[in-house]
Amino acid sequence: MSVLRNKRLVVRLGALPCLTFLMSMFPVTGTPQGTGETIVNNYAVLERISGEAIDELMANMPAVEKGTLMLLDKERGVGAGIDTVFENELVRRMTDAGLRIATKPAAGEAAERSRFSFSYQIIRFNIKYPAIGRSHWIGAKEVERSAEVGIFARLIDSGSGEIVWVGDTQKKYDDTIAYSILERVEDPQLEFTRPQRNEIRLSRIIEPVVVTGIVVGLVYLFFSNQSGD
Repeated sequence: MSVLRNKRLVVRLGALPCLTFLMSMFPVTGTPQGTGETIVNNYAVLERISGEAIDELMANMPAVEKGTLMLLDKERGVGAGIDTVFENELVRRMTDAGLRIATKPAAGEAAERSRFSFSYQIIRFNIKYPAIGRSHWIGAKEVERSAEVGIFARLIDSGSGEIVWVGDTQKKYDDTIAYSILERVEDPQLEFTRPQRNEIRLSRIIEPVVVTGIVVGLVYLFFSNQSGD
């Protein structure tokens, strides 16, 4: 009888680590975006960092009187599609600051000339998924999302051609979102909002094998314990 009791005790003690290990593979903290929070789509992320970069540039450059006609001159970009996100935000922010905006030089002698030219280069501007996977062996798949923008700008006196000011800025955005909401944060009509997905395929094979092995082991221990009773 004592041997039988010892056997049941060993079986139960053996089941405990398996249950503990199985439970530990489920995340209990750190909910990714998309599970109740307001979802920020990829286009909005690019708008956000563009606005932050523009605000910093405008805060650092010499004050320009409201009502002044400003010529915007893009010297360099990273892509026709994604560049428009920054360009639209630039027009919006400068207009909100009380400036009048021109995107082309005035034509004709009677046309009003811009007083200043805001010349800028988009050095880098992108959104990526650096990692896709699970923080635990099983559970909800998560996506690390990262965006950045780098701008070099000059303020030029249109009359004399003098460079009045030079500045640059770089802004970044990082978060983690649920894999299940990727289709909602991407725009199917805008390729730059759909970064390449580099997923770790090996986990698809390992995870089911490990979980199945643990479950089988627990079932075996359960029936061994029952037969011992």
